[in-house]
Amino acid sequence: MKQEETVEIFDRVLEFSNSKGLFDCGIIVVGVSGGPDSVALLHILKGLRNCFDIDCDIYALMCNHHLRPGACDEEVELVRQLCKENLIELKVLDFDCKGFAEMNHISEETAGRILRYEAFEQYALALEKATGKTVRVAIAHHKDDIAETMMMNLFRGSGLEGLVNPKPVSGRIIRPLLCLKKSELVDYLDTLGVSYAVDQTNLTTMGTRNTWRNDIFPKIGEYYNEDPTVPLARTYNLLSDDLDFVTKSSLESYAANRTVLSGHPVLSVEGIRSLHPAMKSRAIRYLWQETFGDLVDFEEGNLKDCFSLCDGQAAGETVLDMPFGRKAYRHEDVFGFAEAGKTGELAAQIAENMGFLTAEGDAKLEIRLEDIPKDGQITVQIPNSALKLRVSRIENKGELEYNNLLWFCPLEAIREGGITAGNYNGSGSGLRMRRAGSAGSKELNRLMTDLKIPESARKQIVFFEKDGEILWLPGFGHGVGFTNALSREKYIAARAEKDGPDELIKIAIERQ
Repeated sequence: MKQEETVEIFDRVLEFSNSKGLFDCGIIVVGVSGGPDSVALLHILKGLRNCFDIDCDIYALMCNHHLRPGACDEEVELVRQLCKENLIELKVLDFDCKGFAEMNHISEETAGRILRYEAFEQYALALEKATGKTVRVAIAHHKDDIAETMMMNLFRGSGLEGLVNPKPVSGRIIRPLLCLKKSELVDYLDTLGVSYAVDQTNLTTMGTRNTWRNDIFPKIGEYYNEDPTVPLARTYNLLSDDLDFVTKSSLESYAANRTVLSGHPVLSVEGIRSLHPAMKSRAIRYLWQETFGDLVDFEEGNLKDCFSLCDGQAAGETVLDMPFGRKAYRHEDVFGFAEAGKTGELAAQIAENMGFLTAEGDAKLEIRLEDIPKDGQITVQIPNSALKLRVSRIENKGELEYNNLLWFCPLEAIREGGITAGNYNGSGSGLRMRRAGSAGSKELNRLMTDLKIPESARKQIVFFEKDGEILWLPGFGHGVGFTNALSREKYIAARAEKDGPDELIKIAIERQ
């Protein structure tokens, strides 16, 4: 490789990276193993930095997995020397990759990848905290990796996402060398006399990737008289455009059908039902990723289960098992995911969105007339909730405010024995409610069924009762008194024969 070809390498990497916005950050951490790919990446990025083509500070991170005794330590020393010569700060982390693989029943290759990417993220977060700069992590995937990954995923039955992989940008991970072949990187290093390590296991046919690299691709090249990575790179570029279009459209569909309930993202069942299967599958995957932060082990079988859950007829709550003990949850038009043991929290958020109030545990709270000052108010917290009560005495005058969190309780309802704020967690069953003006009453749990409150949220629903009768169910209505202008007129008409001022207990609920 001539000097002008070396300069061309710089230009190609810079042009490719700028077109993808890879260097829009303050710090680049280069993942270095000591092999030719990562050594070339570090050397090229440092060269671009020295030429003022990029403004990012360059750091290096090396993970020693200790899988090849002796060789791994030699590679660490090689990288230390390289970073010293180029004035690059290096951080080396040691891992028991074999032990981690055995403990988690995974391959050593998978274990190494998990440990590396966790280390990348933690180091990047630490640098961001220390410097205040945005940090990205550069890894040394190149054109050959595109071809190998594409074929491996194709024969696993992958969709577009698997065929367009690796991508130039994945979160904070960037891949500036996807525009170059491995042979170009090796020639670059050899021309400049830069030392690098050679992992002898990469030269064997052990492992799927090595088989494609060292056996299958050479045979395809002989048959077609062309390096197979070239047409596969063209296919990758065409599919990338298709994926960009599909991704943009699916994100728009996801946003149109997504709602956030107290910080928990959910989807409209009716909305995603109407989507094309390609859009529907992506919407569900986006929801999983937004809920849990990753797509690890969310497979086609799980996706089909979610399809069935959404496409079936609604019959109350339905919960399906997902990877890692997580759950897929549906109630009426709401579909979401939850961690193990957290479906009740999601159900409570749905109930809250319907206008009802919830408390996680026993919400029992006694309100007695003697505790309420005649010319003031008391403020009390409903236990195990984010709800606060402000209770005061007022006269029934014309100018009153009304909302779902306000109740005007007749004095006689609280005079003897007081009333109790509570929920099923703190009260026995058998409670009944007769809505003001109605002749008949209904058992509370039956009423909640009719109101389509999620079953796993019903024990959390807050109400006000006395002697087994519900006096007020926020979100539904009251049994005595009034909560709006219309019911107030009926209340006044029913009490027309009463003389003098009509004193009320005003109970206002505030969310904290």
